[in-house]
Amino acid sequence: MPRSYADAVDKLNGLQTNFAVLEAVRKSGGSANKNSLQEVIDFVERSGYQPKDFNDLNMIHVTGTKGKGSTCALTESILRNYGDKTIKTGLYTSPHLMEVRERIRINGVPISQDLFAKYFFEVWDRLDSSGDKSKPGYFRFLTVLAFHVFKQEKVDVAILEVGVGGAYDSTNIINQPVVCGVAALGIDHVSVLGSTLGEIAWNKGGIFKNGVPAVSSEQPTEGLDVLQSRAKEIGASFQVIPAFTSQALGTTTIGLAGKHQVANAALATALCKIWIEKVLGKKIQGSAGDVPQEFVQGLSSARWPGRGQIMVRDDKPKITWFFDGAHTTESIRVCAEWFKDASRKDAHGSVKKLLVFNCTGPRDGDALLQPLAAIHSTVHFDQAIFTPAITFASNTYKGDLVNNNTPLDLELKTQKTLAACWIKQVGLAQGQETATETTVLPSIEHSVNWIDDYVKHQTAAAAAEGVEHVQVLVTGSLHLVGGVQSVLGCNVA
Repeated sequence: MPRSYADAVDKLNGLQTNFAVLEAVRKSGGSANKNSLQEVIDFVERSGYQPKDFNDLNMIHVTGTKGKGSTCALTESILRNYGDKTIKTGLYTSPHLMEVRERIRINGVPISQDLFAKYFFEVWDRLDSSGDKSKPGYFRFLTVLAFHVFKQEKVDVAILEVGVGGAYDSTNIINQPVVCGVAALGIDHVSVLGSTLGEIAWNKGGIFKNGVPAVSSEQPTEGLDVLQSRAKEIGASFQVIPAFTSQALGTTTIGLAGKHQVANAALATALCKIWIEKVLGKKIQGSAGDVPQEFVQGLSSARWPGRGQIMVRDDKPKITWFFDGAHTTESIRVCAEWFKDASRKDAHGSVKKLLVFNCTGPRDGDALLQPLAAIHSTVHFDQAIFTPAITFASNTYKGDLVNNNTPLDLELKTQKTLAACWIKQVGLAQGQETATETTVLPSIEHSVNWIDDYVKHQTAAAAAEGVEHVQVLVTGSLHLVGGVQSVLGCNVA
């Protein structure tokens, strides 16, 4: 029987819920149901474990609408770089950029393809031999797999990022984490979590555990009130962690780009302080709100690909790529401000700017594009390209990027709608009708090739126009960012 990484990915893709079924679940409101956790527990037991078996992983559980992945990356980096004691870290996050093995990291590095395949088929075979050959869905299988990997690799800490929500997320089968964290709340996944900040906060607060400390970034009052209520109801201590001030940071740099990372870094610092005190029995000295000296290396060396990432490739030296997988109104607003500042610093000579955009699911194109249109008068995107997250020009996906959860739209209706939204939002931002160039292309490979041709044209015209450089912002979806990096031939980070 084939046992390669490609075989594992192929079987994993077969566990994806098709779009029609997913839509039916959304419409019924049945995504967050009381039976979902028991179903995951059943799969865990069939794979040879009980949830209590994971308690020795000394887990850190993090939820939030935006910043939870960054918070997890910062937390992992702080602990891995802490002191003279080597802490073996496990990190489980979602989604991935280019290869699914990125979701499960040991000491900050994605597990190898061989190791992924080995552990994947161990879990697969255990489920098959249990007498019931049914399998969990895509994300649930990966969650069970991550626990298996962390147990087999004997990590000292497992840092778990919630997939969606919290209360009914498959990661929430754990019963004794060391500490829980909540990154910034916002409106997203409304069909599953609710349409108000309070409803969403209730779901996120579902990861709290009796007797386990919970810490949260500063939140809007509506969300904060619900989180505090949930903590009291469940029996968890609760503390709000203010963002680091510039004075507190001093000369400390945060390895992740964007002004918003001062809040994520402060939350990660609080999580690590609690973890070190409870697990290692050491008290981190210093005043509240300050950056512990022992954490400086971890904060500065943290990396989180596809979020606030700037890249120039040797084979395309005239292009600076700006990648940010922002996919909510709030996160795209942050992305817009980051790009405005970062592109200015990167500029040398005459520069052309391009926007590559896509969003997945039933999201509001006007709301998502408005923050980018708002900086148009300052940044001036010479061209906006809209493309589905289909990887190749042959209308196929890279294996790791197969997505059965969205319908295949051969007529590109979504992308044409987004292009119209862009023209509308730029006009509203300018207070008048403004000519802005848009292009709709059928795949990411088409888009990258289009940009290559654009750069060649600009290079040929440089003698007359003086254009020396092209800056490309890729945003709206991590699936899009990962697809572009895959077409560019980037290495998995």
